[in-house]
Amino acid sequence: MQTNELVRVELIFSQAVEEDFFDSFRKEKIVYNYTKIDNVTGSGYSNPKLGDAIWPQLNEMMIIYCPKGEAEKIVEVVNKLREHYPAEGIACFLSSAQLR
Repeated sequence: MQTNELVRVELIFSQAVEEDFFDSFRKEKIVYNYTKIDNVTGSGYSNPKLGDAIWPQLNEMMIIYCPKGEAEKIVEVVNKLREHYPAEGIACFLSSAQLR
């Protein structure tokens, strides 16, 4: 069976910047195929996003499988948005994947 090498990109970001991500992806002509999980809670390197009375914000999560070149463009978008929103705690994780 032939396999195709891909990169798995996991993004976790505040709902407040979701539109900025999609606008950036459209401008760069990337990320047409993805899975988005709404209302993600958690605590990282910024304020917790727990959706409760104390920490009312929530995160979004995107999982993207793409070629290495597209993953590099996604990382560029992430870095630009981190510069623009330094307090939002935008997370980006890359790992290798295979389509079988």
